[in-house]
Parts: sequence; structure tokens; C-alpha cells
Amino acid sequence: MATSAVDGGGSSIGGEDIKFSVMVSLFQWIQKSKSSAQKRSKFRKFLDAFCRKPQDNFAAMRLILPGLDRERGSYGLKEHVLATCLIDALAMSRDSDDARRLLNWRKGGPKTGSNAGNFSLVAAEVLQRRQGMASAGLTIKELNEFLDHLASSENRAEKTSILSDLIRKTNAQEMKWIIMIILKDLKLGISEKSIFHEFHPDAEDLFNVTCDLKLVCEKLRDRSQRHKRQDIEVGKAVRPQLALRVSNASAAWKKLHGKEVVVECKFDGDRIQIHKNNSDLNFFSRNFLDHQEYAHGMLDVITQNILVDKCILDGEMLVWDASMNRFAEFGSNQEIAKAAREGLDSDRQLCYIAFDILYVGDTSVIHRSLKERQEILQEVVKPIKGRLEILVPNGGLNAHRPSGEPCWSIIAHSVDDVDKFFKETVENRDEGIVLKDLTSKWEPSDRSGKWLKLKPEYVRAGSDLDVLIIGGYYGSGRHGGEVAQFLVGLAERPAPNTYPRRFISFCRVGTGVSDEERNTIVTRLKPYFRKYEYPKQAPPAFYQVTNNAKERPDVWVESPEKSIIVSITSDIRTIRTEVFAAPYSLRFPRIDRVRYDKPWHECLDVQSFVDLVHSSNGTTQREADYGIGQDHEPKATIRSSRKRGKKNVSAVPSHFVQTDVSHIKGETSMFSSMVFYFANVPSSHTLDSMHKMVVEHGGSFSMNLNNAVTHCIAAENRGIKFQAAKLHGDVIHCSWLFDCCLQKRLLPLQPKYFLFLSDSTKRKLEAEVDEYSDSFYSDLSVKDIRKLLSDIEHSEYSKTVEYYKKKYCPKDKWARFHGCCIYFFIPEQCLKYSDCKALVELATRRMKVEISVGGGKVGGNLCHATHVVVMSLPDFDVNFNEVLNSFSEAEKHVLYNTKLHVVRARWLEDSFKEDQKLHEDSYSLKPSNFQMSISEKRSVMYYL
Repeated sequence: MATSAVDGGGSSIGGEDIKFSVMVSLFQWIQKSKSSAQKRSKFRKFLDAFCRKPQDNFAAMRLILPGLDRERGSYGLKEHVLATCLIDALAMSRDSDDARRLLNWRKGGPKTGSNAGNFSLVAAEVLQRRQGMASAGLTIKELNEFLDHLASSENRAEKTSILSDLIRKTNAQEMKWIIMIILKDLKLGISEKSIFHEFHPDAEDLFNVTCDLKLVCEKLRDRSQRHKRQDIEVGKAVRPQLALRVSNASAAWKKLHGKEVVVECKFDGDRIQIHKNNSDLNFFSRNFLDHQEYAHGMLDVITQNILVDKCILDGEMLVWDASMNRFAEFGSNQEIAKAAREGLDSDRQLCYIAFDILYVGDTSVIHRSLKERQEILQEVVKPIKGRLEILVPNGGLNAHRPSGEPCWSIIAHSVDDVDKFFKETVENRDEGIVLKDLTSKWEPSDRSGKWLKLKPEYVRAGSDLDVLIIGGYYGSGRHGGEVAQFLVGLAERPAPNTYPRRFISFCRVGTGVSDEERNTIVTRLKPYFRKYEYPKQAPPAFYQVTNNAKERPDVWVESPEKSIIVSITSDIRTIRTEVFAAPYSLRFPRIDRVRYDKPWHECLDVQSFVDLVHSSNGTTQREADYGIGQDHEPKATIRSSRKRGKKNVSAVPSHFVQTDVSHIKGETSMFSSMVFYFANVPSSHTLDSMHKMVVEHGGSFSMNLNNAVTHCIAAENRGIKFQAAKLHGDVIHCSWLFDCCLQKRLLPLQPKYFLFLSDSTKRKLEAEVDEYSDSFYSDLSVKDIRKLLSDIEHSEYSKTVEYYKKKYCPKDKWARFHGCCIYFFIPEQCLKYSDCKALVELATRRMKVEISVGGGKVGGNLCHATHVVVMSLPDFDVNFNEVLNSFSEAEKHVLYNTKLHVVRARWLEDSFKEDQKLHEDSYSLKPSNFQMSISEKRSVMYYL
């Protein structure tokens, strides 16, 4: 078998001598073999015949299991980018038939060939016409070097050059398999488990606890020599323990009956292992990738609140919304991680929930029971609400929940306990529950039934939703060349006795029907499919879409009247979406049935869907029956219950709930053809009121930022949505909208109305305004000048300015208060009488001038203050407790800082009189034992 494929056929073949053509022969034989035993036998013969040197094992295994190789980084080459690189590497015209075959590899038809839907086969067809059939003798060692360079190259030109070199050193058959290796999908029909078993009986176990293919190949050189089971190590990813799905609570309880069972809420975030080694942190996902993007938002939280130098935690990374006092919806982790990395302010922050501990100090604890591990977890982790939590039944996250609200984790004593907990979880829109045997050990990659998961979509499908097919996507594999998925839409609510005029993209769906049923749908719609050539063509006018790359269909249905309604079901939870034009979409949608009996215009409309969600606590569930038992009667209404702290508000985020404008009467049409998006709104208005204001004057609005938006509006230049709006283009201050509505005419967009100017707008205005957006020609009011000055960014080098001001200041009196930031506090009693108030305010103004002359600053808040000066008249005696009680809880924490001086106004008066900054101690209002009580961590109430 092998010698025919190896040049020379020498008796001692080193890693650098193994021809890749040998491996290609192996791949082809395995692929053609019918039985699993034959496939394993072929692989075993290859290892025995060719992988004789220790380094040969890894060189071969990383090509056979490319998805498990973590020594190489990501190639950054999905099918479309890889097609572009191959076109350039082969020096083809983009308009040639072969180039179109590569770029349109999913699509069928006369120009794509019989292999549509399989990129590697389409590429092989193209390459056969441009490459010779003879192999150039590329070795496995050389191929690995090429692939290393491909992964490390930083731009497309470098990748194209490497692919060009590979094409010169291979034939079309070899390039086909190289492409499959790059895409990490060999389609051999042999499992990873079988490959590991043939390599070495202990290979899978070792990989499960190290996730290191190279280490496995180096340690297990001799198949006949068994390897002692290795324990886990800090810094090496471990494959997670998995939960076996069950259909209902009764089945779960039957499987675990007789054991001590803990039931937990199943969180909807990223499963992450945190490995702490002193100050070094790794954030390993379930496919053992290290997500260092979480370090920016979590490094200090983890290092300061995990009370051991070394440990491994198993848990879930979520986002906590501090303003709403709840966990944010699914899918926002990366957005918040990016915001933390860029230093953007946000009410949302990353929060890690640890539900297990695998390693402590220098010892693995996976061999101890879950009950013992939970006790250790409580000793090791110091919980911080909304940042670092632990999930245990007798403390942790349960202790942080508001009084009277459901628990996050319980000890279950009966199936009724599980039933009740599951119902509360589903009504709360959580992902489901997990049941765990408290006596069980932690087993990597184990799904034997020690952990069980129960999710609502496995129990009862959500409500049927009748939606209209508006587009289609070509499939891959056996569905290649034909539409295999559909873009479906909801109707825009029509006027009474009329048909809908627009359909809003809602989700894409392809599962739930048989191949025969799918073919019937496609056959009926095929005459009305129209190819979508983005960006050359616009979508049909009666479809409202975002043109997001994940939404963009390959074909449109040319007209709604020609289409078909399908009834879809899904996971009961709704999710926010920026991919589709609807306010929110579905998770895991699938087709339940095709409604040939329904005309196109009887499709569900957006507002009805919103109403359904509102009536069902943010889900698509119509009833409170979740299928726990066999004979439960459906309830007429949704049972309202006290929800967990994280979900005690409208389940659909308010900024994604479509405003009802059906009753709004138009006043003017000045905003006609304008689409508004609000990044944020002033505190005096709600988002709904802004939407209605726009509609009153002929405009429309979008709940998400897409290409249809013509005007981005904001009240302030902060927040993540504002940053996204800046990327879209100009951001206009809401005052422009108010002024237009007040005067009932469309006002020109003057520079004063812009919060952010795009480059293109700046170029248009550069002849009319200066660098601060101040117009050369338009008159300014006092209000305009104040706004203009407030928008000028302060110098980033203020510390340098202060340094040189002090260094070169010609007179000492101009620098005596250098480095001081004074916050003036006027007690309530001094403001009660007008005479006293006038005297105190006059004295304060005089002191502010003196401080400025002396090189100091006057602050408007406590955050940056060095001194709090308490203003009073001689007749009024003010003590520290009165000062303290005048501040909020957050400001009190600032006052706790012992470096912040709280002094009487006499300190300033005497300093002015003596022409020097006097020592603060003799003027301090802080009690002498204030520092001692803080060190003992007592409440400030100690003094009151």
C-alpha cells in the first residue's frame, strides 16, 4: 500500500521523508472503506509503516485531526476568502467561469458543475484544469511548515503567495485534501475517538485532561506501553464534563433516584474554565480556546477575589446589567469584552459564575465528590455581586437574590421539587436546568448521566408562528446547488381591510422538514427566485432587511404574492438581533409544517408577535404547561410569579420593543423619507416619546442600526450604542429634533447640532467651520458658545502642563495651591436664611478666585477632590456627621478615603492671610479615630 506512494521505498523513513501523497492515499482509502473496522485498520497500518520516529506522530496526527491542533493559530480562511486567495494564486480573472465556480460554490446550475455545495470538490475541479496530475513530492514536514506560515501570515497577499507555492508543489488531488485540512473538515467517516484508540489506548484520556495533541503524541510513543492516567494541570485546558439531555423531570428523577441531587439554573452564556496561576489567567472555552479578550474586564476581579494562588474554576461567563439589576440577554459577552478592552463606560459588565472547582493550590480535586468541591468553592472564592458569583444551594448567588425570589440552586428531595424548579426557570426565560449527582466525581468529556440537562425546547415546542418565505440560501454537502434554508419575514401591520405592503426579515430556518418536503417547497418557489447580487442590486422594495452578511440571502422571492407561508416553532426564548430587521428573533427555529392552505397575506404581523411576547413574559410560550407530566391541563393565562432579580423587568429589552404608533396622527411631513435611530435619549424623554415625535412629522424609526438609517440621534456622547453610531456616520444631537418640532419646519444641520462628524461631513463643512465645529459665518448665542466650549476635549497632557506650571511659575503665591482640587460644601442650615446664604456664596466666590490665582483647581464633584472645604458662618458650628449625612452612599465611600481632607473654611482664610498653604490637621473635621474605624471595616454609622 504505502511503498508505492513513497519515492525510493527506503527501509528507514523519517518524518521529513514521508510524502504527503502517502497520506492522500490513506485519506482516500479510509473514505472509500465501508466499515469502521476497515477504516481503523488502514489507519493503524499507516502508523506502523510510516510513523517510526517520535516526531513523525505529531507531524501526521495534526494533519489527520486538524481541528484539535492548537500549536498552529487560526488560518483566517473560510470558503469565500479561501476562494478569493485561490483565484489570485492561480492568476485567474474574477470574471472567468472557474473564478465564478469558486466564489459561487454553493450554487447549482450549468456553470457550477455537479459538486456544488462541496468547496473542496469544486476547488479540485478548477485545479485539475490548471495543475498537472504528477506529484512534486511534497513531504508532510514541508506541508506543516507551509501551513505554519499560512496561519502566521497577517494579510491576504501573504496567504495568496503561500497558496501559490503550495499549488506549484502539489497536484490537484493533494490540493483538495490540503484545502480540507485548512477548513478542518476531512469528511473521513471515522471518529476522533477511533483515531485516538488506534494511536494509543490511553490517547483519548490524556487528551481530555490536557487538550494538547502534541503532548499526547510525544508521551505515548509506544502503543504497547500503558500510560498512567495523568491528572489535570493549571494552564492546560481540560475538556469539560457534559450533561446528558433528558426529555422531562420524571425521566431525570428516575435516572438519579436514590442519590443526593442538586438542581441548578442552566445559564445562557459561555462555558469557561478559568485557570489562575498567581497573576496569570487563562479563559478556556469548551473547545479549549483561550479567550484572552475576557482578561481586560475580569483580571482584577479574579486575582483579588480568588483566595489561592493556583486554581481551576468551571463556570459560565455572562454579562450583568447594573442599571437593570439582572443578567443581560444571550449574545452580548463579546460586545462587553470589547468595550472593556477599549475603556468604554457601560452599565453592563462581565460576570463569571463558578459552579465547580477542579484544582486548588497544588492539588487536583476532581476525584472528590461534587458536594465536597462545592464546599471548597465557597472557601476559595469571595463573591462580588454582578462580577464574580458562585452557584451553590446554601449561599453564593442564592444569598444575593432579593428576599422572596426563587433560588438559583436547590437540593431536590422529590420529582415535585424538580418540577417546580423547572417551571420557575422556564417562566423566567432561563435556558433550562441541570441536575447533578452530589456524590459524583468530575470526569472530563463525560456524558454518562452524572449530570442531566432539561431544556424547554426538548419538552414542548414554542407557539406556532406563521411566517412568509421571502428568500433562500444555497446549501452545502448533499444539499449543495439547491436552496436548503429560507429567510422568513413577518408582515408590517396593514391598514384595516388591506393586505400587508412590507415584510420584515425575522430569522432563517432550514430544519424540521424532510428532504422531500423541502424539495417540494423549492420546486414551487423556484420560478419566482431572483438572484441577489449584493451590493450591485438593492433588495425588493417590499422587504425590510438589514443587509447584514448573516442575513443576506442568495435569492429573493420576487414578490410576496408568489410565496408560501410556513409555520415555525423554536426554543421559547426570544433574543435581540442586529442581524434581522425585526426587533428580535428566535433561537433554534425549525419548520413545523407548510401552510399551503393559507394565502400569503395571512402571515403573522410584527405587532402581534410583540403582543404575544409581552403576554408570555418575553417568550413564545402561550401556556404555562411545559410538559412535565402527561396529563396536565393547559392553563388559560400565564401564571405571574415573582421573578429572579435578573429578569424582574420586561423580558424583551425595552430598546428592542417596537413602539406602537398606530394611533399617531401626522402634523407635518418634514421628516418624510427619513429613518431615525436613537443611540440614547435625554432623561426628560423616553424612547417611545422620541419615536412618536418622529412619526408625528412623517418620519420612521429603526430599532437597530442598519443601512436604512438616515439619521443617528443621541443626547450624549457616551455608551456602546453611541460608539456604534459613530462607526455608522454622523451623530446628531437631539436638540435638532426638538428645534425642528418646535418650529415645525426642517432646520438645516448646523455644526452646533452635531455630536460627532464623519470624515465625509467634515470635508463638506471644512470651508465653513473651524477645528472645533464653530461656524465662520453663523452668529452664536451665549448658549451656543457654552455648548461649543463644553465639547472641546481637554488636553491629554494636563499632568505635564501642571508640572511645568509649577516648575516655571515666577511667583510662589501663584503655585501655593498647586496639586489641590477643592470641593466646596455649603451645609443645609446656611442656605435656610437668605442673608446667610448670600454671605456664604459671596465668600465662596472670593475663595474660588484666590485658589485659581494660587494654582489650584475647583472641582464640581468628590471624585477628583483633594480637599472638602465646609463653608459656614461663625455662628454655625458644623460637625463631620452632618457633612457625612448630606452625601449619597457612593459619595460616602469617597469620604472614607483617609487622604481626602475635610476641613473648615478657616483653613483657606488663614492660608490666604499667611501667604502659604497651611497644614490641614488643625482645621480637620474628621474624627481622630476615623482611620482606625475604617481599618476595622466598621460602618460609618459607628459615629452617628
